Amino acid sequence: MRWPAGMEAGFDGAREGTGFGRTNWQSLMNWARQLVACRLCRNLTVAAFVAILVIEFVILIPSYRNYEESLLRQHATVAEQAIKTYLATKSGSVTADSLEHLLESSRLTGIELMVGDQWLRAGEAVREPGDALGRLRDLERPEGIRLEIAWQEGQWLGDYPVRARVDVTGVSAELTAFVARISGLSLLIAIFVTIVTMAVVDRMMLSPLLRLRSRIIQAGTDAEHPLSYVRQPERCDEFGEVEGAFNGMLKQNASYLNRLQSLNQRLDQLLMERTRSLKRTEQELEIRSLYDQLTGLANRNLFEERITQYLAEAGKHDAAASALVVFGLDEFQALNGLAGHQAGDRVLQEVARRLGRFSREPGFVSRLGGDVFGLWFTAREDKPEVHLEADIADVISACTAPVQVGGFSHECHISAGVAVAPMDGSDAETLLSHAEIAMHRAKKSPDQKVQFFASDFGEQIQRHQTLVRDLRTAIEHREFELHYQPQFDRLRRCVGYEALLRWRHPADGLVSPADFVPVAEQTGLIIPMGLWVVEQAVVTMKRWDEQGFEGRMAVNISARQLADPSLAETIENILQSHNLAPDCLELEITETALMEDVTMALKILQRFRALGVLLAVDDFGTGYSSLAYLKALPVKRIKIDRAFVIGLPDNEQDEVLCRTMISMAHSLGCEVIAEGVETEAQASWLLTSGCDELQGFLLGRPTPEGYRSSQSIAR
Repeated sequence: MRWPAGMEAGFDGAREGTGFGRTNWQSLMNWARQLVACRLCRNLTVAAFVAILVIEFVILIPSYRNYEESLLRQHATVAEQAIKTYLATKSGSVTADSLEHLLESSRLTGIELMVGDQWLRAGEAVREPGDALGRLRDLERPEGIRLEIAWQEGQWLGDYPVRARVDVTGVSAELTAFVARISGLSLLIAIFVTIVTMAVVDRMMLSPLLRLRSRIIQAGTDAEHPLSYVRQPERCDEFGEVEGAFNGMLKQNASYLNRLQSLNQRLDQLLMERTRSLKRTEQELEIRSLYDQLTGLANRNLFEERITQYLAEAGKHDAAASALVVFGLDEFQALNGLAGHQAGDRVLQEVARRLGRFSREPGFVSRLGGDVFGLWFTAREDKPEVHLEADIADVISACTAPVQVGGFSHECHISAGVAVAPMDGSDAETLLSHAEIAMHRAKKSPDQKVQFFASDFGEQIQRHQTLVRDLRTAIEHREFELHYQPQFDRLRRCVGYEALLRWRHPADGLVSPADFVPVAEQTGLIIPMGLWVVEQAVVTMKRWDEQGFEGRMAVNISARQLADPSLAETIENILQSHNLAPDCLELEITETALMEDVTMALKILQRFRALGVLLAVDDFGTGYSSLAYLKALPVKRIKIDRAFVIGLPDNEQDEVLCRTMISMAHSLGCEVIAEGVETEAQASWLLTSGCDELQGFLLGRPTPEGYRSSQSIAR
């Protein structure tokens, strides 16, 4: 803050005879208010004012002493002159009475004079002799303060030692007045010097500092426009350096801000691209979650959802009966084994296309899994309920028409199960379950390939529910046990075991895995059961490993387990907790399970491969995979299903299929093991055809002893 411009105008006005003026006074008051408002200015002003007052006070102390001494000297001089005059006039005739006259005619209040050897006294007694200059004794008397003075012999005319007391009552008042004058003057000087000092400091330091402070605060509140607060430095001293540094900081901030804005724009672009990509991925995932990848038809979830929606709408309008039909292709495994999985995929796609022609709306025809399809028939005016069987016959006729595959014509055979709504169920899940039960009955029937659900099928459902309940109890009470079937190489050496799950029911005894494993798979109970199997197999393999067995332990992994994203981590923890090498464990996964979600299966298998666990494709030839899929899977071993081994070596078709599968597996770099070997003829034919390993009753039955049992077999 400088001297306000108005003050300079005021001084000019004063020179022109107009006086200080209102403008000058307002400018001065504004400047004063700015000083008071500024904390730094206020502190500096107070500090300067106090410092000047302290200096003035320090100077005042000796001045006070000097002035006091000067006053006392004056009184002493007056008293001395009065006494000298008296002695000069009396010259030898000094008496006590004459001394009383002296007191009356002067400011003396007491005197003592030695004449000869006798002291003459008048007035107040002198208490102390004093000194040559006199000393203020501060005698507290009503009549005032006294000064006592002593003159030694020989100082004056005559030889008279003299002691006198002088009335100095007025000295205190004069000293007080002196202090008041000096204090007032000091205060005025302090105020003036403070104002001048602050004006200089304000011009030299405070105003530039406050302007810089204002810029810093404004730049801080407006961080997006730092260059708006860059100013050319006005000075070449330290303040100029500070301003230059602040300008540099603002420019650097502007550079950083530009880079940040550029990065933000780039980030926004990447975010938008990522969002679009995520939306595309989400759409793809939604399509995958609702549609079958091979055929493009609705999957089971979407199919059930559409039927549920239809039933809800139909219930509002009392619509006529509708039906859910489940179609299953017969002898499809043989087609895969004979013509390859690409041919099987081609047949599935063609059947799906033909079924789609009979669906009034998208989503009412579905591939339920494998070679099973679902179709929802809705009531129509030209096709009432009584013609439902004819409609199904039309569908079967269209789907069984020959399909050209790989240069030959393949004729499809279809079994169908029908559930009519609302008689056979009022919801999609019940209808689908009943239609599937009817379809499986149709498959078992040699002549009736279309089977309607009947009420007596409820017994089968009741058995299913009882089995589910018993399975839960078995898991809780640990009613399961493992049997181990050995696997042998071409030299009949035991190279591994397969852990097979057995259920010892407390009432029914041993229950066949074919009866309870599919139910456990459907209900999800296979997950805790499967983990128990893996852990027990690892414990057993660790014990055998310590006993000297060099081989592997094979464990079956179901499709439901394979869909568990934590499966690999769980198995890794089991291996680590029992300190078993990963290559001592082999996971057998069915071909059908691998093909349900190839992408997910590939990721999980790659994690197992990275872990070091061995992988095998179980029941090879019974699924629907293509060579392209199998080539991408990181498997070490392919297992030929017993369905293809049982007819060897007499069944020519089985020979062709097995020889083809062995050749194909070797071309993929995989070893081949055949299960279900029960005769020497089967074993001899398989080994001659290049099969690497064998498993079956001929070589060893599944037993709880496992390792010891295979040792006895080898011996």
